[in-house]
Amino acid sequence: MKFILFGFLGAILSSTLFNDVWAVSIAQRAGNNFRTAANNQEFTLNKSNVNPSNFGLLRIHDFNAKVETQPLVVEKGAGGDDLVIITTMKNEVIGINARTNARVYNVKLGPEISSEDMDMWKHTPTWGISATPIVDPATNTLYVASWQKKNNDNRFRDYWVYALNPLDGSQKASPVRIFGKSQEGNGCWFNDAGAVYTQNNQTRQYVYPKLRAGMALTENNGLVMAFAANGESLMGGRKNPHGFVVAYDTRGLLGQGGVSREPAIFCATSFNSWGAGIWHAGGAPVTEGEMIYVATSNGTSNNGDVDLAESMIKLRFKPGSGGARPLLEKVDYYKAFLDERVSGSGCLWQDNNSEVSCGRAGVGSAGADWDFGAAGPMLVPGSSLLLQGTKDGIIYSLDKFNLGKNDRFNALMSKPPLVASYYGGDVNQNWDRVQHLNRSLPCPAVGNSDHGWFVPCGDPENNKMHHIHALALAQRNQTGGIVYVWGENSRLKTYNFSTLGGELPTFRAEGEDVASLGVESPGGMPGGLLMVSGKPSTTSSFPHAIDFGTAILWAVYPKFGDVNKEFGEGQLVAYDATTIEPGNRMKRLFRTGDDHNGGLGKMSRMIPPVVANGKVYVMIYRLNTGDCTVPDNQLKVCSQLKVYGLK
Repeated sequence: MKFILFGFLGAILSSTLFNDVWAVSIAQRAGNNFRTAANNQEFTLNKSNVNPSNFGLLRIHDFNAKVETQPLVVEKGAGGDDLVIITTMKNEVIGINARTNARVYNVKLGPEISSEDMDMWKHTPTWGISATPIVDPATNTLYVASWQKKNNDNRFRDYWVYALNPLDGSQKASPVRIFGKSQEGNGCWFNDAGAVYTQNNQTRQYVYPKLRAGMALTENNGLVMAFAANGESLMGGRKNPHGFVVAYDTRGLLGQGGVSREPAIFCATSFNSWGAGIWHAGGAPVTEGEMIYVATSNGTSNNGDVDLAESMIKLRFKPGSGGARPLLEKVDYYKAFLDERVSGSGCLWQDNNSEVSCGRAGVGSAGADWDFGAAGPMLVPGSSLLLQGTKDGIIYSLDKFNLGKNDRFNALMSKPPLVASYYGGDVNQNWDRVQHLNRSLPCPAVGNSDHGWFVPCGDPENNKMHHIHALALAQRNQTGGIVYVWGENSRLKTYNFSTLGGELPTFRAEGEDVASLGVESPGGMPGGLLMVSGKPSTTSSFPHAIDFGTAILWAVYPKFGDVNKEFGEGQLVAYDATTIEPGNRMKRLFRTGDDHNGGLGKMSRMIPPVVANGKVYVMIYRLNTGDCTVPDNQLKVCSQLKVYGLK
């Protein structure tokens, strides 16, 4: 049997008889629209053959540009072979034959941007395609968002959305430029309506939102993009950029008559506020039916529903009728951090004295970088359980039908929430650490102050916030399974998780390896980036359930250092996803090397491993190689695809 899983619905889309071989396509970030980072259609790799004797590096493929997006795999997309799709920061879309390593096509969409004013750590020489594309199996269309220099002038930049044939990279319709006014009436413009200004004889656009989260699709023809708020005040940009969600009707993008090609635009804060960027460590929004879930990060917030920094936001995509522009309708939200009564210095425009939380500015030794949206959300299939990993080291468990709005505690489905990077077997210990880590939860010993504001419970315990940038799920059946998380400066942790009300998560086991060994927490991004593989369950008919007897947890993690601020040595590791060994340890099956013998190479900062049809695809960086072409005076950073499998 041949099984095709494109990931749009995270379930069976079609199956046909073909040489009695099962195969799978990984067509979007984290494998499916629920973002479980799980492939339960892997029939080649298993716990018995993934070991140093049988499994290892098969081939490499070099790129003369930096890659910041997850590889996609189209099953039998290159004749009888799988097609691997890579997009680069030089606005290239590249198709590679997974067996022969030959390039099937190489398409350049437009001029990339030199990033001298957008690269805080000075190691991203150009910006182009920075968000993982998506394949829509219903129309066999690859959607790509490309950030391009305008009129050959690096001061001006536009985003363009392309609809391509994934098999050859050809355009299926003309691209569209992302541009327009937010529909909430809060004064936000994407790309500031093309506005420019002149200062010190330099003419610039005001703000350049960055698209870092992967692209997503809704069931009702919505193509969804979520933008980070990219502040460039030091380079002359406005100091209050915004997070945006932008969505198109795919029928319009493909040129269908009578369907609008304008975008729906949602702005996460008002014009005079700032932030609420959506980056998800590269993870895509969750989609289910017509609903969209995004998690925002640092910025302004208040007790209303306008400024939605540090929040989970639920939106509905509503296609336009009769050629009208589509709409993103705000349905619900949850605010994690509302425990400061005034903004920090320089947080808002001078004429804005709103009572806000401004990225938790200036509070204690933990600083202001709390990023509720540090990871992408994950919706447990077949349930109402929505999980969110954050920089405060907590996995929040929300009800998709009632996110909770300003109720930071009572609406959580697991009380206390899971403290992901600590031992979580003792509920009392777990609760104590939640109180120390997240000061926006009520402090039982003190209670609430006037006006219903929570009293802060003090700084995080020893200031150790093990930031979370990825989650994965091995689903046993519709009632639960195992959740995997690998926080910064920590080990891989696994927890038994239930979708049933009142059942608390319990600690299960942890891995051997420590991410960013020797780096003090917080720090040492990103921890482990995860994917689960295995066969379909033999005990459950639920389509997302995985066979625990074959399940493997794959991860890429930094051995040392911080691969966000610098270049750190990485490792690819495979663990038995379900077996518990003495001492609550997981069984390691394979690792690319140890501290004295090899390794993966320079780890790509936010790209998880991709497992499909007996192969594991991993991106790394290459530094200062002769074939790596970058703008003058920029660090020479390019990328390499490593392909692992059975020898």
